[in-house]
Amino acid sequence: KKDIGQNFIIASAGIRPANYKADDQKRVMTPKQAVENGVDYIIMGRPIIKSKRPDRAAYDIAKEISNYE
Repeated sequence: KKDIGQNFIIASAGIRPANYKADDQKRVMTPKQAVENGVDYIIMGRPIIKSKRPDRAAYDIAKEISNYE
């Protein structure tokens, strides 16, 4: 955002929880790393939809980002 300005929204795919495999993504980062790097929206599919507990997977990701206990 320092290069393009604050008026742009940054969305990033290839976000994977630390304990999740990269699948076919060449460059991945964790949700926390994405937020720390200025991403406004995380695009994440497989780590949630392929989970046996998608609700829990989404909760854990949100918890990691917000440091919510």
